Amino acid sequence: MSIKKLPDAEFEIMKAIWGSEEPVTSPELTEKLRRFLPEKDYKPQTVLTMLTRLEKKGFLRSEKNAKERSYFSLVSEREYIAVEQESFRRRFTGKSFSGLVKALYDAESVSEEELNELRDWIDNI
Repeated sequence: MSIKKLPDAEFEIMKAIWGSEEPVTSPELTEKLRRFLPEKDYKPQTVLTMLTRLEKKGFLRSEKNAKERSYFSLVSEREYIAVEQESFRRRFTGKSFSGLVKALYDAESVSEEELNELRDWIDNI
């Protein structure tokens, strides 16, 4: 399966699932989203619609248990983040890791502490 980039709202649903003990139900997700993203005011039907979309896209599978559906992730957070990173690199830096680092540094969005962490990371690869 080829993993595609998700719209922001569907990504928020997946982050909530990845941050939960699976399986998770739509009412549990709705409550979690309302607590952590109160400005979005997620409605139960909206969450259910996005869960259905994510299932059709291959990100989730579900099982019917009595009146409730339980959802399980099929794509890990790590797998998805790798897709996002590659997409970002291709779009903004022409696939070059050094170009990505340079763009971040030139934009002054990297602190001295982060640069030191990056140096340590490079030294340990």
